[in-house]
Amino acid sequence: MSDPSPARSGVWPLVLSIGLAILGGGVVIGWGVTAVLTGRSPIGDGRDPATYGVDLADARLPADAIVATGNPRDFLVPYDRPQTLPGDEVATWNAEHARKWQKEVVSTDRVVGVSIGGEHRAYPLFIVDAHEIVLDELGGVPIMVARSPLVDEVMVFEREPDERLGVSGLLGDLALLMHDAVGADPDSDDSTATAVSLVSARDGRAVAGPRSEGASCTPIPGVSIVRWRDWLAEHPETTVVVRDPGSMQRYRRISYDRYLDREAWIIAPRATPPETLGLSPRDRVVSVIDPRNGELLAVLPTADLRAAAVRDRVTIEIDGRSLVLQPDPALDAVLVVESAGLVTRPGMWTGTWLADPTAAENALATGRTTLPPTP
Repeated sequence: MSDPSPARSGVWPLVLSIGLAILGGGVVIGWGVTAVLTGRSPIGDGRDPATYGVDLADARLPADAIVATGNPRDFLVPYDRPQTLPGDEVATWNAEHARKWQKEVVSTDRVVGVSIGGEHRAYPLFIVDAHEIVLDELGGVPIMVARSPLVDEVMVFEREPDERLGVSGLLGDLALLMHDAVGADPDSDDSTATAVSLVSARDGRAVAGPRSEGASCTPIPGVSIVRWRDWLAEHPETTVVVRDPGSMQRYRRISYDRYLDREAWIIAPRATPPETLGLSPRDRVVSVIDPRNGELLAVLPTADLRAAAVRDRVTIEIDGRSLVLQPDPALDAVLVVESAGLVTRPGMWTGTWLADPTAAENALATGRTTLPPTP
């Protein structure tokens, strides 16, 4: 195991674990409780996006697309410099820890799989869900794993070595909105302390604040959401991120499993795609994106990928590049075997459609045309 990062203490993990543990009942902990525990009023009242310290006058999203989560800014703490364990040591670790909550990752757990510069790493979703942002370095590249659990999306971005983005407490069309005021003193008289920008985890683009409209984080190609056993089989030399010792209560209490298995939304989207397209709003898809310009090239429903698989794999030609995918036969998970530099974003159909309905519907038609015939 790598050297541990400093353990985090204080009340934030407790506040979060209580709030998200009761999400199934549609209740999110109030911002007032946080104020009582910390002794300082948080930024954001949990309801009105205008209270989150961001100038939304020129937001590059529709006004009704930006909503509050019921939590203040920074109610989740990113996992910075995560600990890791060699993948081939996980089974031994688990055998030595009898209780399930002590195990680091089990074979059926879904993980975010990332490969950079010949190095491979898995980020268990139960860990990522409790932070929503993981700041790491892989293959010599500083990266940021950004998770939007309400639409089951994940993206991984390259970042500057000293860049730190935080959880804003706001969503943009149900995608995590990150803020760039990490460490700023909200009580400061310095006007720059309130010059906050929001960055969408869906595509890495700045959507509000002083960051220019064209500014964006660079996405990492070939990201998978896949079962741990499949990632390990494909990359036996992988490492896997393990839990932050200072956040153990969160990992034991926060789970979106029941939410993801149901049809009800915790926060309803402002619109849903028409079911005449053959997909329900919460069906899982893999969006294929051009890394050069962010263009949506194709949308591949995971159910269609399963139907088209031959010997568990599907090979698709997109934009002159060969994309090889291994869909899970029983789960909403897809291993990206070869990406040829293409960016892949797993998630719910609604998330992709909301960003640009016309582009999404055209990309869905392209994806279905590109898929090989069902065996």
